[in-house]
Amino acid sequence: MAEGMLDVSRAAFDFVDDIERMSDPRLLMDRFDRELNGYGYHAWMIASLPNPGGRAGSLAMLNGWPQGWTDLYRRLNLIQNDPMVAHCFRSTAPFEWREAPYDPLANPKAKEVMDRAGDFRMREGFCVPVHTSDGYEAVVTMAGERVELAGQVRPALHVMALYAYGKAVDLCMPQRFPAAPGVFAKREREVLQWTAAGKTSWEISQILGVAESTITAHIKAAAAKLDTPNRVATVVVALRRGEISL
Repeated sequence: MAEGMLDVSRAAFDFVDDIERMSDPRLLMDRFDRELNGYGYHAWMIASLPNPGGRAGSLAMLNGWPQGWTDLYRRLNLIQNDPMVAHCFRSTAPFEWREAPYDPLANPKAKEVMDRAGDFRMREGFCVPVHTSDGYEAVVTMAGERVELAGQVRPALHVMALYAYGKAVDLCMPQRFPAAPGVFAKREREVLQWTAAGKTSWEISQILGVAESTITAHIKAAAAKLDTPNRVATVVVALRRGEISL
């Protein structure tokens, strides 16, 4: 692995390790802010969002947006025409703002949202939708003026965003994931522990001496027990519930 990739991966795991010990939302905000600044993002938010057609209200769990943008967004209810929010309902995968399609001629209000965001130096962004089997749950979004997601930066941001979301839920909405140790079988917990350490299914299969398909089955079984849509979300919730540790 190239040195740059190692540095990005190491930074992501250092971030996760740091926030796991935090008990104050302000410390989490400061740490997340400093981490994102290093990648060119000066604004961010972790928020639950309403069903399509709802109002933004006060759904932010942790708000790192410029205050002027937050006030404007809520006052004009820009969530109704925000193309990033609309794309979150369609995508389970993280995406750059430029990847969220909209026609500025057919949808001038969406263009107005993005133009107004640009007034606050938010021209490039990255969104991480958070889904459960019940549907759209929340979003971690970040923005800057000029951002390039080279190499392993994109997956690293994905992991850090999901862990930051999980920690925000833990600190701001502790009832969302109540502690419930003991839900996993021993091998499921072992597989998730290796997954949290950054190992692929194939690597875990070699460590445990079983077929890769067996590892995949254990991860799917764990996800079903926690009602999570993918392996990263499963690891985040498992950490929140104390089933595994870093």
